[in-house]
Amino acid sequence: MKIEIRPITGYHEYMACEELQRVVWGAFGAVPYHLLLTVQKNAGLCLGAFDLDAPAAPLVGFVFGFLARTEDGRLKHASHLAGVLPAYRDAQVGERLKWAQRDYALAQGLELMTWTFDPLISRNARLNLAKLGAVCCTYVRNIYGPEPEDPQGELPSDRFRVDWWLRAPQVAARHDAPPALTTAAALRAMAPLVNPDPQGPTDELSGERCLIQIPVEIEALKASDLPRARAWRYQLRALAEGAFATGFTVTDYARDGAIGLYLLERGR
Repeated sequence: MKIEIRPITGYHEYMACEELQRVVWGAFGAVPYHLLLTVQKNAGLCLGAFDLDAPAAPLVGFVFGFLARTEDGRLKHASHLAGVLPAYRDAQVGERLKWAQRDYALAQGLELMTWTFDPLISRNARLNLAKLGAVCCTYVRNIYGPEPEDPQGELPSDRFRVDWWLRAPQVAARHDAPPALTTAAALRAMAPLVNPDPQGPTDELSGERCLIQIPVEIEALKASDLPRARAWRYQLRALAEGAFATGFTVTDYARDGAIGLYLLERGR
C-alpha cells in the first residue's frame, strides 16, 4: 500500500475531507470545506493521506490544525481534527499524518502542538502517548456540551488535552527511530495500580508514579453495560483531576489484555 501525505488542494479534495468526517464521526458536525480552505491559506494546515494504489487515489485520512496561543501567550499549533477511514486504521496512516503535521509546525518555528482526545479510547491513547511521545496534565470535562442528564444516554464528552513538545528528546527519538513500546508488564513493575475496579474504592495518589487503568473496548462496553461504562468515565475524571492538581503528568500507555494502563509521573 502506497500512501502519499500532502496538503489538501482544490475543491474536490476539501469536499472529500467533509465526507471523511461524516464517515468517521457520523452525525457530529463536520468542519465545512470553506473553513478548512480559509484556515490553510492563513498559516493553518489541512493535510491529507491518499492511497495511490487504489482507483482514483482516494483520501483515506487527514489532519486539520491552526495557529493558536498558549495560556501565557506563546504561539503553538492547535490540532483540531485527525481522522482515518476504518479500513486504514492499522496501516500507520494516522501516525504518519501526525509526524508530517509536526514537520509543518517545526518549519513555522513552533515548539508545541496540542489537541484533545477521549481518554477512554485506547487506540488514541496508544498513538498519542506511546508512539508520539506526547504528555498530558490537563483534563477537560464534557468539552462539547453540558453534562448529560439522562443516565441512560451518552457518556460525557470528557477529554485529555495532550501537549506535544515537538523538540523534546522522547519525541525526536520516536521520530528518528521508533522504539519498542513499553509493555504492560514493565509499567506494572514501575508503579502501583490505584483503581482496580471502576465501581469500587481507589487507592491514594502518592509516591512518584502510579497507574490508572481503563477498559480497552469502551464502545463495546457502552453497548453491553452502559452504567459500568459511565462508572469508568467518572472514576477516571476524579482520579485524573486529582492527579493533575497534585503535580502528576500522564507520560505513557500500554495495553494489557482487556484493559489499558496509563502511567502517571510526578514532576514531569
